[in-house]
Amino acid sequence: MSTDSRIQAAATPTLFHPDLHKRNIFVSETDPSKITGIIDWQSASAEPAFWYADEVPDFAVPDDSENDLCAKAFDACSRFSTSKLSGPRLMDENLFRPFLYSYRTWKDGAIALRHELVETTQGWNELGFAGSGPYILLPSPHELVKHEREYKLFVAAQELKHDLSNLLGTATDGWVPLDKWEATKLAHGEIFHGMLAAVSTNKNPDPEEPVTDETVLR
Repeated sequence: MSTDSRIQAAATPTLFHPDLHKRNIFVSETDPSKITGIIDWQSASAEPAFWYADEVPDFAVPDDSENDLCAKAFDACSRFSTSKLSGPRLMDENLFRPFLYSYRTWKDGAIALRHELVETTQGWNELGFAGSGPYILLPSPHELVKHEREYKLFVAAQELKHDLSNLLGTATDGWVPLDKWEATKLAHGEIFHGMLAAVSTNKNPDPEEPVTDETVLR
C-alpha cells in the first residue's frame, strides 16, 4: 500500500502542531484577528501529510448552526493556505486508515487496527489496489463475528469518552482545570451512577448494545 502513487503523493513530510485548541493559541487583546503566540509545541512532529489531514481545532468544529463562520473559514483557509493537507483531505480516507491506527495499538489495543486491515482487505479492489490485501487469509466467519462484537465495544468506549468530555467540559485525555476539579469529579460520579442505573434496570436490552453490565461499563 505504501508504494501506491496516491499514497506517496499524500505522504509529503509535514511539520504540524496537532494540539491547536483554544487554550494553546494567544491573540492580541486589541485585535483578536492577530495571533501573538502558540504554546505546547512538544507535540509537534513531521509526519506524512495525510496524518493530520482531518485534524480540526476545537474552535472550528461545526455546530448545529448553518452559519458557523469559524468552521467555514477554517475549511476555506485550509484549502488555499495548506495545500499539503487539502489534497489528502479530499481523498478517500479508507486509503490511509491502516496507517493511522497502526501506531495506536499501545493505547487502543489491536482491535481497531485489525478492523481496518479486515475492511481494507474486503474493499481491496474497490480502493484501486491490485493483487491481494494485507490479510492473505481473512478470519473465519466465527472469528469475524467475535471481532465485530469486540469492535462495537471499542467504538462504544470512544463515543462514551467523547460524550463525557463534552458533558464535563474536559479534554478527552482527562485534563481538567485545577479550579474545576472537585465539581468535575462530582459531576463525573453522578453521570456514571446514572448510566449504571440505566444499564442495570433495562429489562429489554438491545442485543446489538455492547454495554450490558457494570463490568463492561467500567
